[in-house]
Amino acid sequence: MELVSAVLLFTGFLLLSMFNIRTGEGISAYFTTVFGQISTEDFSQVKVEQLFMPHLKQLLLTVAPFLLITSGAAILANLLQVGLHFSTQPLSPNFGKLDPLKGFSRLVGMRSLIELGKGVLKLVLIGMVAFGVLGAVIPRVMASMYMDPVTALNLGVATGLRIGLFSSAALLVLALLDYMYQRFEFEKSIRMSKEEIKQEYKSQEGDPMIKRRLREMGRKIAMSRMFDAIKEADAVIVNPTHYAVALQYEADWPAPKVVAKGKDYTALRIIRYAESLAIPVYQQPELARALYPTRLEDYIPAALFAAVAKILAQLAKSDERLKRKLTGKAG
Repeated sequence: MELVSAVLLFTGFLLLSMFNIRTGEGISAYFTTVFGQISTEDFSQVKVEQLFMPHLKQLLLTVAPFLLITSGAAILANLLQVGLHFSTQPLSPNFGKLDPLKGFSRLVGMRSLIELGKGVLKLVLIGMVAFGVLGAVIPRVMASMYMDPVTALNLGVATGLRIGLFSSAALLVLALLDYMYQRFEFEKSIRMSKEEIKQEYKSQEGDPMIKRRLREMGRKIAMSRMFDAIKEADAVIVNPTHYAVALQYEADWPAPKVVAKGKDYTALRIIRYAESLAIPVYQQPELARALYPTRLEDYIPAALFAAVAKILAQLAKSDERLKRKLTGKAG
């Protein structure tokens, strides 16, 4: 708000310095015309309206540019700071402001001391500017007693406007510095600590430990299902320990399916489990690597039909159950 006040004050004095002659003449002409026509014999309400109203439009046109430009500058200063926002919160009653304890704490708090320091700084700054301007024109001010009233008045008005213009410019610079400081303090106050960032992440993404635990449980469930599927497998193609792919075939299927697969440690577990179930384990490194990219419960690629059929036919010579599947005979 101090920046808005400084912009409004500086704009007002700047406009007065630029348009003081024309504006002064217009206002002077209005009141000269109005008061020159006043008759002490008839000073009723009707007479007053007849005197003031006809020339009021001209007065408004004279001061309108000044009012519009200063109002626009104040609105622009607000918009550049916070943008366009509508809120009814300032209109709502806040009985907490009536609490004397809170009011006293605001008076003696650090914020109050900072505001007091800024107020003293403003007074010192305005005093220095005023004395600086007066020091430059003091000879003319001293000589004004020998001037005619109009010249002396013009000198006084010009000096006052100069003091106001330079003082408001100094206040504007001070308000800009204060705005940058307050913005820095505000952004610093809303920064989250590392712990707050962790809590925010947990609230949005979930607790990482819980998510990790859920993933582990999901992997265990998937692994358990896969090992249950090995019980129905007809063969395991291996490489010999780095890859293991378990295949199952039924007479009404167009091709064998991949029911289990694994690499390294998982491959060793599949091999050992298959051997404990007396499921044939066949070493074919190139075929095992080619079958591994196939997703679980998918049929093997058509390009591998011949190689897999050859292995199954070979294994069927010593496996009656697989032989019945291949020949289509019921058990």
